[in-house]
This record gives sequence, C-alpha cells and structure tokens, in this order.
Amino acid sequence: MFNKIKFISILSLLITFSCSKDDEAKLEGRWQGTTIESPRHSLQSDSLFWSFDSGVCEIQTLQASNSHYAEQIYANYLLEENSIKISVPNKYIDKALQNRFLDWDTPERKFEIRELTSKSLRLSVNDTIYSFRKYY
Repeated sequence: MFNKIKFISILSLLITFSCSKDDEAKLEGRWQGTTIESPRHSLQSDSLFWSFDSGVCEIQTLQASNSHYAEQIYANYLLEENSIKISVPNKYIDKALQNRFLDWDTPERKFEIRELTSKSLRLSVNDTIYSFRKYY
C-alpha cells in the first residue's frame, strides 16, 4: 500500500514538472506586443517587446522619436502554474514606473497566463490584458 502511494506521488510530481517545462519552452524567446486592453484605454502597439530566457525578462520599448533606440528594462521572472511573477530590480524600477505601455506601480507584478502557445501569449494583471505574438 505504501509503495502505491509513493508511486502515485512521484508520478504526479513528474507530470507537474513536465508541464511546467513545456510552458517554459513555449515562453522562452522574444514576444512582440500587439494590444494592451484595460477599462481606461486600448492600445495597439508594435513597439513593445518582452524576451524571456532562463529566469531573466528583458522588456524593450522602441521610442517614437527615434526608432533606432529602445529603452530596456531587465527583470527576473518566475513561471508558476498559471502565472508569471516578474520582479524589477531597483536599478530599473523608475523606467518601469514611467513606461507608457507597462502601467507598472510596484517592483513586482504577478500576471495570470490566459494563453500560452508557440505563437501567442496573453497575460492579465488586475483589469489589463497584454497580448503578444511570437517574434522569434
């Protein structure tokens, strides 16, 4: 009986970790923002890029005044079951707070994953939905 319970426990852990690895593989890479929707506004943008790689998130915003310049914000992320927690270090928090696309108000945000496929990413936080397409 004990072996059966032990086997079921190990099997459930393996299934949990294999699903999380699959989501991590889908998430890794560069994503281009397409829309940001909230009750206050709806923005369409091709100037916002989020890149995920091994716990590091890079957020780039192309500047309207100079399309060859991108403001960069580096953060750490943790992929959880149905969410991504992104933590912006103090060095970049002022940029995150002032970024017109982010609507950031704290150094750490937890986004619900509404959709994650190899081509599409939709995240939500509070009443805002961020939609992305896979860039590469």
